Amino acid sequence: MILVERFKEDILWELEHNSDDLMQLRGCLVKYRVQGMNKSTMIKILEELRKYVDQKTEDVLLELLDFTVGFCNPKLSIYED
Repeated sequence: MILVERFKEDILWELEHNSDDLMQLRGCLVKYRVQGMNKSTMIKILEELRKYVDQKTEDVLLELLDFTVGFCNPKLSIYED
């Protein structure tokens, strides 16, 4: 549970400070995958956060979801299926 809370805090901080740097944000996702966060948990959290942000930030979250589910260049996908 601590990993989930840290992820939420970190991704919100990154969205606030680096919303224009998609690769920086992607790096945050990779960091949490390496720490053991599974794909379904990451998707659930990113989806949940969409409810609480403005439209611009939601668009960025959708891009991050694309990286997470693999709807992107395979080299940029966070998880291998």
